[in-house]
Amino acid sequence: MNGLPWPPPSPGTRWFLRLPNWIGDAVMVLPALRGLPRAGQSWMAAAHPRVAPLYAMAGLFDEILPARGARAPLALTSRLRRFSPERAVVFTRAPSGALLARLSGAQRRLGWRSVASGMLTDTVPAPRRDHPLWRQYAALAEAAGGTTPARADFRLDPGETARRRAEELLTPLGGARPVAVAPGAAYGAAKRWPLERFEELTRRLTAGGESVVVLGGRAERALGTRLAAAGAMDLTGKTSLVEAIAVLARARVLVTNDSGALHLARAAGTQVVALFGSSAPVWTGPEPGEGTAIHLGLDCSPCFRRSCPLTGPAHLACLTGIDVDRVLGEIAGVAEGVRP
Repeated sequence: MNGLPWPPPSPGTRWFLRLPNWIGDAVMVLPALRGLPRAGQSWMAAAHPRVAPLYAMAGLFDEILPARGARAPLALTSRLRRFSPERAVVFTRAPSGALLARLSGAQRRLGWRSVASGMLTDTVPAPRRDHPLWRQYAALAEAAGGTTPARADFRLDPGETARRRAEELLTPLGGARPVAVAPGAAYGAAKRWPLERFEELTRRLTAGGESVVVLGGRAERALGTRLAAAGAMDLTGKTSLVEAIAVLARARVLVTNDSGALHLARAAGTQVVALFGSSAPVWTGPEPGEGTAIHLGLDCSPCFRRSCPLTGPAHLACLTGIDVDRVLGEIAGVAEGVRP
């Protein structure tokens, strides 16, 4: 590292922060952002419009610029130059983030070591997948003069409007706290527990008197339709990210793949049963007190592939080997506070 950690900023220091674009990362970076110097500072951020509402909920930023596509650095340069930041921290790994920091004119520019390091003044080692990602975000903030909390705070307050919307959507349940399920994962099939298992899980939960709610985006409407036929209430495509957090806050537990929904539950403070296939719980899974992760730990896993390259019985065995009985047992343990 070069010149790190940065010295304490003077009052009125202007910061530019290039924020992560994925839903899960937008939640996992929150402890880092909350650890940065904030009192008396001015913060301008850039993020993809899909996650900007999550950052707005954090209440940390004076302005959040929409960054979408390869042309974002050029599109945002004039606005950044008018802001004239003195410090820039890049929480993304794409070269465009480092370029935007360079074009901003900030004298101090910090990010992860990569092919774009030449556009930064200071770097820290790139993230490793055998260590919690939120802690690695926090380490980047610590290099910028921040502090790393002993325990992560991922909570976000969705606000009264979103809470009223959640109450309206869940009215048919008559006040029951449902089990929420999120069968999607935009990353790829190697992160998705088979839909047939989610269907069986839904049937068995509803047969036992539980209410089940399906959450997901518009792209997951077909999944929601399938689970609705198994007895669930289908809310796929019917909530914004903020409203999804409000719905999850009313759920007893969320059963989810390693996807954005897992982290929305963390933001809601809702316990999770997270199903891991190609990825690793140590990297993006729940912390103690947030629920539990099911990961079989096969020799081929974690591979971090989007699709499984194996054939025959080994194909997606990291997910097909997770049976419904085990998930039901974990739901009961998490909901009753038995799990750590």
